[in-house]
Amino acid sequence: MKVIYGLEELPHGYPRPIATIGNFDGVHLGHQLLMRELVSRAAQVGGTPTVVTFHPHPLQVLAPGNAPRMLQTLRQKLSTIESLGIRLAIVLPFDREFARVSARDFAADVLWERLQLHEIHVGPSFAFGHRREGSFNLLREVGMELGFAVNKVAQVQFRGSRVSSTAVRQALMTGQAALARRLLGRPYALEGEIVHGTSLGAGLGVPTANLRTANELIPRKGVYVTLLAVGGRRHPAVTNIGVRPTVTSGSPEAPVTVETHVLDFHGDIYGEEATLEFLLRLRDEKRFTDTQTLVTQIRKDVARARRYLQKLESVTACVRQAAGA
Repeated sequence: MKVIYGLEELPHGYPRPIATIGNFDGVHLGHQLLMRELVSRAAQVGGTPTVVTFHPHPLQVLAPGNAPRMLQTLRQKLSTIESLGIRLAIVLPFDREFARVSARDFAADVLWERLQLHEIHVGPSFAFGHRREGSFNLLREVGMELGFAVNKVAQVQFRGSRVSSTAVRQALMTGQAALARRLLGRPYALEGEIVHGTSLGAGLGVPTANLRTANELIPRKGVYVTLLAVGGRRHPAVTNIGVRPTVTSGSPEAPVTVETHVLDFHGDIYGEEATLEFLLRLRDEKRFTDTQTLVTQIRKDVARARRYLQKLESVTACVRQAAGA
């Protein structure tokens, strides 16, 4: 996938851009349906499936105090978009000057004149331009005037509610990692570097890898079944997010850490780049009376994680077998 940053670098030579535009925070199931329709439509007309997105999020510029914590880094978002078959991604820097551009001017000057799009497909809650004044109807009106088609993609629902970035964030902030996985169509993931911690886990016989991450949204404190991808392999693991109240003071001001015990693994991964995927939340983080009680609980957590992963593997194998039948 070709990635272009900024208006000055908008490319020529990409035939018939079939585009969509939005923040696409998390690239959840609704976004995925939209992008798969782009890819399908582009294949039909010999066009280029194209995504136009913004960085940073508009609210981080216009109202930082109300800005949501992003579900993905820009690198993660672009990687997910590429995995859906998009061939061209245009990242527009969002600042206060850009925010003053009217919806009609954006559609005419950026989408038509510079991008020379052939069609644009948008989601059901689409709005754009200065103060989000631009609606689907306005975009369709401009498209009819200038000569590009505008289509709306159906809403994706899960359990009777619309799939949205807000719903994913809410699930993660309340510890519902399994629900977030359903809404995203994949596990929620943090990425970062494995760094040295205090080695307290190793002293207790359960060594942990500390993840230093640039992701803004860390799931709710607690213990999770996870997968740690490092060095080209994914390893089953148990992760604690919190302040380690049993072995520290447990002060609310203590920094939150992301510590992962990798099951049946003894290699040195310090300094490695890693991705941590969240499958299921097991319990709250809690303070134990002594370290031996803590170790006993950790062993129970590991046993539960193994049972869950074995069950998940069995279900996945059955699905693959049925698909190949």
